[in-house]
Amino acid sequence: MKRCVAVIQARMGSSRLPGKILEPLHDDVSLLAYQCRRLRHIEGVDELLIATTTARRDNVIADLAQAEGIRVCRGSEHDVLSRFVRAADMSLADTLVRITSDSPFRDPGVIARCVAEHRAHGAEYTRPEAGHLPKGLRAEIVETRVLRQIDSDSATTDREREHVTLRIRENPGAYRCLTVAFPDELHHPEFDLSVDTADELEFVRMIHSSLEARAWPADIGHICALLAEMAQGRQQQQRIAS
Repeated sequence: MKRCVAVIQARMGSSRLPGKILEPLHDDVSLLAYQCRRLRHIEGVDELLIATTTARRDNVIADLAQAEGIRVCRGSEHDVLSRFVRAADMSLADTLVRITSDSPFRDPGVIARCVAEHRAHGAEYTRPEAGHLPKGLRAEIVETRVLRQIDSDSATTDREREHVTLRIRENPGAYRCLTVAFPDELHHPEFDLSVDTADELEFVRMIHSSLEARAWPADIGHICALLAEMAQGRQQQQRIAS
């Protein structure tokens, strides 16, 4: 069986909300720590690893990884593609799951489903079908050898290096690409659970506290149910106001 490793790409240098991934989601649990704890055990995934940069300001991410018992790989800040190849070398990964660190609610069940479908179909790149999940709850699965090919290609652009899977997504006919369908009740592309601003940080905190108040687990089904409930409430308020 091929070795599959999930890699969280993480750095402190966000242009819009610096240090956001170490902001608390609840109590003293940061966005990144919460995500690590949720994704520590994913069916079909052999290891969870954090890929950060060699910049001094990212030492705190390496410290968090150590505290959480997760291996860390450090590389270029802007050449994220090379960082993923480095992570694959370190972990002996044949298949990589790409995860960004600014989306705390990523669901291990979604990732497991994508990994299983990826393997079953012999795909080179797999992601959920467009429009089927809220932003921040999706996943990307890619074969390491494909990333190595792109990394070693002298024609690879800086933009492709920064966004890792961009060449695959923009040239799907050149690769064995697969999209995974999810049930209708999860089709909420209008919602965004990634964090890039202070308002979005407050939004995910509110989502967490609302789930806790209902004693609901933070899985994709309950999150989508909560988001749909909130949207319905806003529509009712708008009708009353009009």
